[in-house]
Amino acid sequence: MKSIKLALMGGAALAVTSAAAHADDLDALKAQIETLNARVAAMEAAPAVPAGYSLLAISEGPRVVTPGLNDTASTIAAFGDKATYISVLPTADAPAGATITWSGYARAGLVYKDSTTDFKVKNKETGEEVEPEDSGDSDDTDVLARGQIRVTASTDTAVGEVGVDIRLRANFDGNGNGDVYSDVAWGYWSMTPELTFGGGYAGSLGNIGYGYDGACTCYYTDNADVAFNPGDVTQFRLSYASGPFSMAAALEDASINGAFVGDSGNEGIHANKLGAAGEIKYSGDIFNGEIAGVWRARDDNKATVDGTEYEADWTDLWQIGAGMAFSLGDIATLSLAGAFGEGPFESVAGSGSNDAGEITSAIPYNQSWWGVSGLISANLTDAIHAEAAVGYKSRDGDSASIETVEAGLLTTDGIDWDQWAVLGGLYYDPVDQLTLGIEAEYYSTNESADITNEAGEEFRVTSDPTNFSVDFVTVWRF
Repeated sequence: MKSIKLALMGGAALAVTSAAAHADDLDALKAQIETLNARVAAMEAAPAVPAGYSLLAISEGPRVVTPGLNDTASTIAAFGDKATYISVLPTADAPAGATITWSGYARAGLVYKDSTTDFKVKNKETGEEVEPEDSGDSDDTDVLARGQIRVTASTDTAVGEVGVDIRLRANFDGNGNGDVYSDVAWGYWSMTPELTFGGGYAGSLGNIGYGYDGACTCYYTDNADVAFNPGDVTQFRLSYASGPFSMAAALEDASINGAFVGDSGNEGIHANKLGAAGEIKYSGDIFNGEIAGVWRARDDNKATVDGTEYEADWTDLWQIGAGMAFSLGDIATLSLAGAFGEGPFESVAGSGSNDAGEITSAIPYNQSWWGVSGLISANLTDAIHAEAAVGYKSRDGDSASIETVEAGLLTTDGIDWDQWAVLGGLYYDPVDQLTLGIEAEYYSTNESADITNEAGEEFRVTSDPTNFSVDFVTVWRF
């Protein structure tokens, strides 16, 4: 009896031990299944990699610098210093990998503008003054907006790096859809680490990227005509860079479309002409500068407006300019610019305009110009910086006969024109993805001319417009 009792107790102990061991096995198996499920979920969440490639990585990196292409200070400020990178690495026996980046921003500005025009016409024979209807004051308050995206892609090939830089932009003013257009479409081939061949649509090499226009942040300012920018064009460009020294030359298209006397019915002006531009630059830690020049053939003697062909005294356009900047470490930067040139009157929109970089008006009236400007930028704290700029430009026009749709044939003994401008901005960047700023600009113009109409009457024309604007702007980036 005692033996049976001991046997039963031993069997119970064995059963308990077996059950405990079985439970441990179940827990281990459950843990293995959970680990396997986690690995399957991670594999399903991973992006698909093309055949022949071993790794796709998405990361944040610095702002992209496209070889052979110069960005303005306002463009750099808008997009910020960061971009998102997609890198695809090949397997050992596959072709070279590719890198794709994207970045963009949306901005909105509460903008107030005030314009005062004092435009007078005086009959030189009778002394009688005529007060034109467009004299007076006007003001406007708007909430303006813009969205822009930039995509770049580059691939290492057997002959060097090949890439593209494409940017799309849309502007908005109140109600209505914004038309999307491309302000940069550029391709390049880095034949060697120093030599790059590129082409497409971008800013001219003849633009002076310093001073009032070239160095300002200017989200909604920079509307004064004190810049030294010949306008964006289609072009081919060859660039060389070694250390702090670089130089480039470009073959540019010199045609203007839709710009004659501001008439949208223009069917094209001297579209069969070409031009050239070049620059030499030095980029150091404390000092940097450039010398740049541009020439565009503008000697076609015809222009078409609203289907009517007019004789026009177009002359070649040329400009030579220089810019330099001095850096005081991370505290402040002083940027200076100057240029002189000659050619038909042309107006190029500043960086604060919806048409930034575009030739918005062109008149077959030859004139010479010169100007100087300067800008100082100071970092008040790690997150706050301020800018202030001043600029001056003078234009002297030749005696000429100008025929327009509105006024018929006018003969002028020359136009004297000069403009002073100042601007300022205060910007707060709490993080890389956000900027809040306050900007203001004031500019005043003095213009005078002696004009004779078709009837032989002589008039003294004077115009003294002033313009003021102030805005609050916010920029959101990714």
